[in-house]
Amino acid sequence: MLSISKNPRYPTIEKRSIAWLTDAVIVGIIILLARMAFFAVCMQLQIRLPAGKITIISLAIGVLIAIAYHTFFEGSKLQATPGKMLFGLIVTDLRGNRISLARALSRHMGKYASAFSFGIGYLLYFFSKRKQCLHDMIAKCVIVHRTVT
Repeated sequence: MLSISKNPRYPTIEKRSIAWLTDAVIVGIIILLARMAFFAVCMQLQIRLPAGKITIISLAIGVLIAIAYHTFFEGSKLQATPGKMLFGLIVTDLRGNRISLARALSRHMGKYASAFSFGIGYLLYFFSKRKQCLHDMIAKCVIVHRTVT
């Protein structure tokens, strides 16, 4: 069973950043393959789309895959994306419990607020007692080192 102790260990910004980078590479590859499949189907069926529609569909594919990836992994029994698992990290609520899919979705959507605030949402990590970024605070989540009990 996964849990956090009464004195959770919060990961360093370096661990969180490398976990994020690992996930970004994985998601990027999945998105690339999905977009290639979409274009292959369009070509096979001889579907001609204006460039603007192709751009919108391509962006939508990327956003939907990223949302699904993070929501599924963080809201599952694993409690972590593959990047976080690599470092033994999990996402929990503020009491150390597994988060729901809805909360995982909220956390992921909050990442857009962290990013669109010119990165200020990520800088909150340095000022937060629980080492939370804005999206963690929005979803009332925390990232901690996994412990096996």
